Amino acid sequence: MLKLTLLPDEYLVIRDDIIVQLVRAAGGRADVAIQAPREFPIVRGAVLERNGGQRPACLVPPPKKKGRTYRDQIFRWNDDRERAVRIMKQVLDRLDQSEYHEEAKVLRTQLDRIIPAFWEDDLAEK
Repeated sequence: MLKLTLLPDEYLVIRDDIIVQLVRAAGGRADVAIQAPREFPIVRGAVLERNGGQRPACLVPPPKKKGRTYRDQIFRWNDDRERAVRIMKQVLDRLDQSEYHEEAKVLRTQLDRIIPAFWEDDLAEK
């Protein structure tokens, strides 16, 4: 199976007559536009399986569903978040040196609540 990564508005062409475009990706969902001849049926996988069809063997198995809410899901750490936290800490350090040190203390406490120090090492490894 060929696996590609597309950015919004990028597309791929299958043969000369099937075009698949990633319209939007946000919040763990993707909007895809497909143009294909009518003789090629396009069916959502959930509908296919609900109607007794088999999941294609070449697909990765679906993740096991857990009873966790969005709030309890794993917080994904990445370079953007690392950079944002570093910048916020730099600004807080500057505020500590000014007359706004009490406000900086409050903000630092709130930042630590959002990103506890013990998470940083665990999340950076993942």
